[in-house]
Amino acid sequence: MSKRMRVRRAAAMSGVAGLLAVAGVTAGAGAAVAADELKLSGYDVVAAPRSLPRFYPVVESGTTFWGKVVIAVGTKPMTDPAGAGAGLPAGYRLNPNHCDLAAGYTGVFVCEGSIYTVPDAVVPADAADTTLYWGFAYMSGSGDLAAAVKEARSAGSLPADRLRGTGKVIVKSRAHALLNTIAFDTPPVPDGGIVRQQLRVHANDAGRLTLRFDRAQGQLTHPAPPIRFRNITTGPGPGADCELRWETLPDDLPNLACELEAGDHVIGYELAADPGQYAQKLQAHTRYDIYDLGYWDESDVRLASAPFAVQGRPIEPRHGLAARDTTGKLWTYEGTREEDRPFSSRHETGPGWQTYTTLTSLSPYTQDLYSLVNVKPSAATRGRGDIAARDASGTLWYYDRHTGATPYAPRVRVGGGWNVYDRIDGAGDLDRDGYVDLLARDKAGVLWLYKGTGSFTGARFKARVRVGGGWGAYDRLAGGADLSGDGRADLLARDRSGVLWLYRGTGDATRPYTARTQIGGWQGYDQLVVTGDLTDDGRTDAVARDRTGVLWLYKGTGKAAGPFTARTRIGGGWNTYNHLF
Repeated sequence: MSKRMRVRRAAAMSGVAGLLAVAGVTAGAGAAVAADELKLSGYDVVAAPRSLPRFYPVVESGTTFWGKVVIAVGTKPMTDPAGAGAGLPAGYRLNPNHCDLAAGYTGVFVCEGSIYTVPDAVVPADAADTTLYWGFAYMSGSGDLAAAVKEARSAGSLPADRLRGTGKVIVKSRAHALLNTIAFDTPPVPDGGIVRQQLRVHANDAGRLTLRFDRAQGQLTHPAPPIRFRNITTGPGPGADCELRWETLPDDLPNLACELEAGDHVIGYELAADPGQYAQKLQAHTRYDIYDLGYWDESDVRLASAPFAVQGRPIEPRHGLAARDTTGKLWTYEGTREEDRPFSSRHETGPGWQTYTTLTSLSPYTQDLYSLVNVKPSAATRGRGDIAARDASGTLWYYDRHTGATPYAPRVRVGGGWNVYDRIDGAGDLDRDGYVDLLARDKAGVLWLYKGTGSFTGARFKARVRVGGGWGAYDRLAGGADLSGDGRADLLARDRSGVLWLYRGTGDATRPYTARTQIGGWQGYDQLVVTGDLTDDGRTDAVARDRTGVLWLYKGTGKAAGPFTARTRIGGGWNTYNHLF
């Protein structure tokens, strides 16, 4: 099988790990007589669909034997020497493994010699509730097989004996497992406060419950003080044995484990939040296990609560940077939110990006939304750093940001003819319609706006709108985010004498920018990127690389009159890249 079986409980372990293989076994007619008395016993297990229950006795005592074990398997109790119900239901597969199928019999094995792999069966995935029965009898090396088969098949109706016995495999279907249900009472957790939550468990079967917490899908994350799990209660009646397994959350580790008898249970606990929380949404996740023998990670009943809030201050998005090196590899630097070290170690996105003559992020590169699964491009992923890339033939391509093995989905062709422009730059959401826009300057110095459509199947941009002429005076444009604190996307433009200008956004696509405001002299830089908030203060920052390869951070102020503070050195060696964006 492509997936391995897992064994869950001590009862099952004793029934498997205590096989004759554990005993020191010597086979053959000339073997020495056991120094102590051999005693074998059967056992019962509850098995899940697709599990592999074994049919072999436990060695209670004795260290050597020289005979054989005869095992009979069927669908009826082992009380009929003729073997009524011999064999297994349709869909089950019996595996003799290192044992022999007894000739002339149905569902009978004879085991001797190498017994490290013993008879088992594969329970079908669609198995219904049923019980499989097995009996065994020890037979001396020269014993009568027919007599041993009759003894194994009728072991359930014979007096107790140390060398014969019976066992059961109780198969419970997936539908049966789903009769065990859990309802969640999960009110919000106050910042610096305590809330009491509870689980209402209907245990149709005795089983093992575990509880853990994780972040809900599709939200920003931020390191926060831990939330403490404590003060467990059970009720209303007996039959629940719970223990604390892990004291904090959301660490994606089990906080609680309970052994439950069949019946209805209410399990309560407290969540205590240390002060200084960030607003986030969590989910409670439970697993309920009714099986001794499960299959891989699929047998438990898994349920999750609706997302519930942890109250606190809003999380500001974490921003980063994309960079193409001189070999054409694209790298991404995730933001750290720390002023003295704004970027973490780089991650390679992939090679082949040297084919593009222009690369731009349509808005600042923003952290992924939390997700445990790949998330295809959608409205939730828009505006976090989609890329527009023009190749040498003049074709423009669109790369959607998404959550997956790489930061970007496969490219989508926008169209040809984009070689008429000498600059293509991301503009952010200029008209605040929720879709990111693109700026393009033609060789006559006219600036054009391409409004985003938000479509994932049709055209990515609407027909161009003329912004105005005279933009050939600038050798650098950088935009995509609000620099002035009014919530509108702005634009930086450096003229050919090195003076940097701010064009404040208006929010109106027909007249996207106000008159320019001079910021200062920026002639020493060959790369300029509006990055978004790198320092977790809610203000848009920028980075600039000087011609020696040193990267500098300009913290945003959120004020149009002076949008940046004095620069801070990030580090050298950034001239390994021919483009930052």
